[in-house]
Amino acid sequence: MKVLPYIQIPGTGKTKAELRDSVPQRAACKAQFADYSRDQLLAAQPGLQRLYQVQAHLQSDLLACDARWSLFVAAVTSYKFESLVLPFPKEFLNEQQRPNINKVYDIIGDVPRLEVVEQRLLHCNYGPCRPDVMKLLHSVLVKHGERVALNSLSQCQFESLFAYLRVAPPRQMPSQILEVTPSPKSAHTKAYARLCRQHPVKLAYYGGKLEHFYGLLTADRLPEGKPLVLTSDVNEALKRSPPGAGWGGSRCGSLLRCVAIVELVCAPKYVVLEADEQGVRDGRRVLVNNASCIQISYILIYGQSCRQFEAQKPCRQLLNWAEANKYAISLGVYLMILSFTSSCGRGFFRSFARTSLNVFKRGLLRM
Repeated sequence: MKVLPYIQIPGTGKTKAELRDSVPQRAACKAQFADYSRDQLLAAQPGLQRLYQVQAHLQSDLLACDARWSLFVAAVTSYKFESLVLPFPKEFLNEQQRPNINKVYDIIGDVPRLEVVEQRLLHCNYGPCRPDVMKLLHSVLVKHGERVALNSLSQCQFESLFAYLRVAPPRQMPSQILEVTPSPKSAHTKAYARLCRQHPVKLAYYGGKLEHFYGLLTADRLPEGKPLVLTSDVNEALKRSPPGAGWGGSRCGSLLRCVAIVELVCAPKYVVLEADEQGVRDGRRVLVNNASCIQISYILIYGQSCRQFEAQKPCRQLLNWAEANKYAISLGVYLMILSFTSSCGRGFFRSFARTSLNVFKRGLLRM
């Protein structure tokens, strides 16, 4: 990376141009300048260091960065953002240490597609990179990434993952899967490890609103402080996940549904069985009252565009109506079959057809 002539070289107190102007010191300047790595030079300029770190994260896994940013946008655009975005980026807190949410909204509207940001940084085209945009991207992608790492899996790995976990794959395969690796230094990871040594661990699934997943990645607290419902059926968890608006420029899709594969510590003090619709506690659903009992291992992402969602809407409305009126439909089909099989029913239909024909004829005569 080229160093601008007005940046002071660490340890000399002079700029690169000043050292070059002194002929006897040219050789010493060249040798001393070669001793400094790129990171040391970037440390002299925090803005450049921020750009370099964002570029490194985008180059390492663009899809994972895109998914993390989409989850952040879904959480911060919720009216419950103060309880969902934890910790909130410190650079965007006001004097009262409250989130400056209007400023964050303005910045989100100016963020280009992340592949565009990656190409600009790769070619050192820093002019279009607004400082406040890069500062927010750095807070979400880099600082939040230090708390929990995300890695995207290729589609050829999906079947192998479910076989490795020894679980049945969902009926509808996800469009992306993220592997979640929390930092071993975090307080939540240490508390979870202590509970693991005391109680058995099993896999469960969480399905919920899209805005809840960003805060669940760090799992310092439960969403909105309410108990978390987990299920042993991935398809049931998917039904509990309504489509939510993410980020319009996302490679994952502007409308997302997410299901988390969770490691659950079965601590009786914090985990209780939930009864189903018939009041039976069969163990398929559990209520978790402590965030230290869970740790997300993978996130299944179901993404689609707004156009795809609208195309499926009529069919989905018909299916929802049929499911909501299934008892009335069953009764109607039963009565129809009964009327066709009985002599009384055949007579009724003949009488109905004869009356309809007479009414039709009278209508034609009047015309």
